[in-house]
Amino acid sequence: MEPGEEPAQALVRELREELSVDAYVVGRVRGPIDGDWPLDTGSVLRVMRVRLERGEPQPGVAHDEIRWLASDEIGSVAWLAPDVAPAAAAALRLDTWVGFPAGATEGDGLVTLVTPLPGVAFGEDETPDPDRRVAVVVDRTPFHPLDHGWPDQPGDTGTISLAPDGDASRGSARRLATVHDCLTGALDDDGRLQVHSDIDVRRGDPSRTWVVVHVLDAADAPAVGDRVHLAVDAMRRAALSRGHSACHLAALALNEVTARFWTKEPPRRDSRGFPYLDQIAIQTSRISPGASYDAYRCGKSLRKAGFDAEALLVDTHAVSEAANALLDAWVGTAALSRVDTGGDPTLSARRRWWCDVPGGPAVIPCGGTHVSDLGALGGVRIALDRTDSGFEVRTTAG
Repeated sequence: MEPGEEPAQALVRELREELSVDAYVVGRVRGPIDGDWPLDTGSVLRVMRVRLERGEPQPGVAHDEIRWLASDEIGSVAWLAPDVAPAAAAALRLDTWVGFPAGATEGDGLVTLVTPLPGVAFGEDETPDPDRRVAVVVDRTPFHPLDHGWPDQPGDTGTISLAPDGDASRGSARRLATVHDCLTGALDDDGRLQVHSDIDVRRGDPSRTWVVVHVLDAADAPAVGDRVHLAVDAMRRAALSRGHSACHLAALALNEVTARFWTKEPPRRDSRGFPYLDQIAIQTSRISPGASYDAYRCGKSLRKAGFDAEALLVDTHAVSEAANALLDAWVGTAALSRVDTGGDPTLSARRRWWCDVPGGPAVIPCGGTHVSDLGALGGVRIALDRTDSGFEVRTTAG
């Protein structure tokens, strides 16, 4: 630190001078000495978390090599003795690496946190029992968690077992533990874990570390430091993926067939150029195996924006049939479908669903899982019905 500098200012300056990157500080990795780490008899090391704004780290005159390390690669570096503990602690503040956007249903990882999970409601047909549930966080996982901000697709279920090269001294090398549910979690700088509706910021907020929380019975939980194998219930995942892809197709079809009800330029349009009724009016979306339910509000603001809601609501059957004709044509193309993460492997990545439907591509922000092509849906049908506040759409695939 130079005279008059705050620690965060010094770090930003040093990163620019030493690595040619622009960054901003988002938090700390707290150590044992008033939040700092012992360095020598007269100095401490302060470890901060940053986000890069621009640039890729470049080696300067003082460096032999620059490279990125994943959490399981921290031990590959010959750290100076005072740096070992803070480097290991920093690795625990990385967002969970996730495989579900690419369709992964199995993978290996390192357990980084096991903690009680009180007061959380679980998945289908599950009864909360805070005394016997724990949250297990792994550095990387194929499991898809329920999103706290837009809880449309349920979290995955499946199993966790000690990996073949794990610590077999704690029992059988293939001891299975059931993952009852999977939630989004956020860690603050003090290591406090919030889950699901207790999280008070949007996913990706850099003030938190974003983790996938696997919900297990306490008696079956692995220990921190165990290497585990994770396996998602692949049949259930596939059924939820069909429901989610069908839901997005239905939204696109609804945008297109209701375009004639707009009397003004809409507030926004979808990626195919049609008025974005789905995004503008949707209130609730819930994905279930092979199906979805979506509720839309047709209030004063929608009418003021130029949408003739009454014209739609007097003939919901005709709108449904027009949408179903479009859906038949789209599913028949077996168009490719994928989730784009922009190369970011973490839970906090901004993910988008892409599908090459006619007149596309269709692009929708989405945190869920999907089929690899529309042919896997078999067929998609919607039923649109009037409600007290607007209308609802029930979508089925298969």
